[in-house]
Amino acid sequence: MRRILAIMLVGMFVIVGCGVAVMGRPGDPIVPNQPPSAPVVMEDKSGMEKQEYRCFFYSVDPDGDKVYYHITWKKIGNEGVTVCGPDDPVVTWDGPFNSGEEVNEVRSCKTSGDYELTIRAKDEFDNEGPSTTITVSYTKAKILQNEFFSRILTKFPWFVYFLTKIFKI
Repeated sequence: MRRILAIMLVGMFVIVGCGVAVMGRPGDPIVPNQPPSAPVVMEDKSGMEKQEYRCFFYSVDPDGDKVYYHITWKKIGNEGVTVCGPDDPVVTWDGPFNSGEEVNEVRSCKTSGDYELTIRAKDEFDNEGPSTTITVSYTKAKILQNEFFSRILTKFPWFVYFLTKIFKI
């Protein structure tokens, strides 16, 4: 009888122990935390005439976690030199944003040229996903800012029409 009672107690211990191991404790993740997807970037060309580059991007986290973004701009040909980025050399992450939420990025660079735009995403548990890099051609038009010419063009708007016809602008 003792032997049967001992087997039953050991069996209950194993069953209860396995049940806890399989079910886990409340709040424990069932699967490991997954990183967010690589950001999807969409360019908006309408800002080009305003001397700025505008794009929209988003990343989806499979766990539905909040997402943070880090954005860097590097001028192609100046390897290792980050431009149009934050002045602070410390890596800063913008966020948090909801998973799949579209984020707007607007930049204005000092010089024209081709730039590499790299966007990295990580979730609220610092699990970083793959980055996305695109090449951006940024052209900054030269704007004539002279007080004398501004007054002339304001007083004589027909002069602009005349200049465009002569120079075929």
